[in-house]
Amino acid sequence: MRRSFPVLLSTLLMVSCIPSLVWGMGEETFGNKPLNALNYSDWPGIVPVINHESRVYYLWVNGNEYAYYRGDMDALNDVLQKFAATDQKQHEVVLRPGPASAKSFRATQTIPYQWDLHLVGGIARAVAKKDQGEKIWNPYPMLSIYVDETIPLEKLKIPAGVTLLELADLEKRFSEALVSTDITVRGWDAGQLASLNPYSTRNMNAIAKLLDDKEVWVRLNAAGALAAFGKKATPLLADLRSRLNTDDAALKKRLEETIKIIETAEDQSEAEQQHQQTLKQIQQFLKAQKK
Repeated sequence: MRRSFPVLLSTLLMVSCIPSLVWGMGEETFGNKPLNALNYSDWPGIVPVINHESRVYYLWVNGNEYAYYRGDMDALNDVLQKFAATDQKQHEVVLRPGPASAKSFRATQTIPYQWDLHLVGGIARAVAKKDQGEKIWNPYPMLSIYVDETIPLEKLKIPAGVTLLELADLEKRFSEALVSTDITVRGWDAGQLASLNPYSTRNMNAIAKLLDDKEVWVRLNAAGALAAFGKKATPLLADLRSRLNTDDAALKKRLEETIKIIETAEDQSEAEQQHQQTLKQIQQFLKAQKK
């Protein structure tokens, strides 16, 4: 049986600094101590993946869980084989620019990782069933690989039955969910889309449109999510300042916080350039796989 305790979280998914904060029930483990197989009956065959020896950190929040891994190419290719062997209707693997790191509860530790496994169950699964929700919270296990110099694409061994995706595929899904008829999906989606790619002007502008949402909670999430774009969001400052004249104290505070973050953000042009280069490498790899 899972143990649960209250933790301060941002979004249903991950410990992050952007969307609105909520109290949730969650747990975390460090290292690769095997997790209880009985908790994974909804995903036949996933236990060898979730309990792979390369796991370095695990996070569970309201049924929404991530397992984070780090290792050499042999370990990664072994995970890919085990993932492809699971009894699931789809086996999606996303190639994303790295490096990647996760924050522990209350951000007391930073854990570098190279790939992760995402599972959606419990309360999170209920949210996924709302309008457009499955575009954010995939009902099937999803594996993401964060490509950098430690992950040579040419050494990846892609098993049969695996569907390879790139970041743009997720961005398209998440962008479509911004127009969900459900307030919960729209609100959470703002932060999720921002966390996918903090260098995307298109994503940033799509989130900014939610500042006019009829629901103040969605506007609150959108205002917070825009902070993820840092200096890139400078063109939005005038609009953000114009919205400070509001009777909603929480929204005003969030706007002020985001404005300050944008105004004081460091230049990330070098990191963005590396991000774009990695995206091109991934695209070339995917094209080669289709031949």
